[in-house]
Amino acid sequence: MQAVPAVRLVVVLMLVALATIVVTRRLRVPYSLGLVVVGLAIAAFRLLPDVRLTPDVVLDVFLPALLFEGAWTLDIHLLRRVWLPVTLLVGPGLLLTVGICAVVLRLGAGLDWGAALLLGAILAPTDPVAVLALFRELGVGDRLRTTIEGESLFNDGVASVVYLVVLGLVVGAEQGQAVTAAAITGAVALGVVRLVLAGTALGSGAGLLVAWGLRRVDEPLLETTMTLVAAYGVYLLADALGFSGILAVVCLGLVLGNYGKRVGMSERTQEAADGFWSQVAFLANALLFLLVGAQIDLGMYLYEPGAGTLLAAAGWAIAAVLGGRAFAVYALRPVARLLRLPAHASWPPVLLWAGLRGALSMALALALPYSLPTRSTLVAATYAVVLFTLLVQGLSLREVLRRLGVGHHGASGGRARE
Repeated sequence: MQAVPAVRLVVVLMLVALATIVVTRRLRVPYSLGLVVVGLAIAAFRLLPDVRLTPDVVLDVFLPALLFEGAWTLDIHLLRRVWLPVTLLVGPGLLLTVGICAVVLRLGAGLDWGAALLLGAILAPTDPVAVLALFRELGVGDRLRTTIEGESLFNDGVASVVYLVVLGLVVGAEQGQAVTAAAITGAVALGVVRLVLAGTALGSGAGLLVAWGLRRVDEPLLETTMTLVAAYGVYLLADALGFSGILAVVCLGLVLGNYGKRVGMSERTQEAADGFWSQVAFLANALLFLLVGAQIDLGMYLYEPGAGTLLAAAGWAIAAVLGGRAFAVYALRPVARLLRLPAHASWPPVLLWAGLRGALSMALALALPYSLPTRSTLVAATYAVVLFTLLVQGLSLREVLRRLGVGHHGASGGRARE
């Protein structure tokens, strides 16, 4: 694609996004969900040429900015209050979700164990953008909001690690390598050390280094630019070193947002940086959700050869995600009670229904090698799950929260901090 047509396409997409956001605000619908619907219409009627969402665009362009902004604005003091439930959801909760998804997909959709585990890992990351916007509108308490936001930030990194480990095992098995319990254990252990721990250390160390640099300058434009360069630089460096770029950016954002901003930025600079990142995240989310909708081809479930098989796989994938999420959330309740974690009775159903999937799952599916025999099935199933969670769960979440008494004057909180 030439530079000028590409710029024109971006401008047109931004105009479409702005018009959609204006309409959705009047309708009191989360703008992200409206953008997905408009994207679907663009794809169905072929209103715009060459609208493509590739793994590189999601992972290298959108993801660093969105992850950094989410971590930059996350209050570390609130995160400390909910670190244990977040850890339970990101650790055993995620593994339970992947495992249950794999069992359902193996028994129901007939996928082999490798493909079933791979799809479970692809569908593990959650996307809380629409959820958090609704939570803020309804005045949902800080503890629940921070739990969902913290889970999503760290969930992306851990799920990506699981995806890479499983993909390596599946590709190795296709090449004739023996996949034993010892090989799986070793791959998981190596992945945790190399990707998770190293990525976390790199991001935290870079955050302290940038904070040191921020203390030595006092210029809003320069300091804001430093945070932008740091966000993308750390992501690219971690990726080049074979670490988790997602966790590196998250840790960088947490350090800079809660320490670097406080010790190295004046109040004027903080306001400038906050405004900049808020605008970047807004634009990135608007374009990303529009492209997510435009990427989904509903015709593959209706007209293409093998559409019936794809439709069945999509149905089982939706059931697997809901079942896996429900099992993980409710299976952790006894652990939470044993640890005496404060949580309202409405938390489990909210955590279940707020587990939307989005662009990262689509990027992981599109990044699958074309040599993988089940690639088309996994991509189609991923599209279906993303569409179902964004539209069905996303559009019904307001009513679910109302019935559970969550939000203004609700049983689990209001505007006051929990």
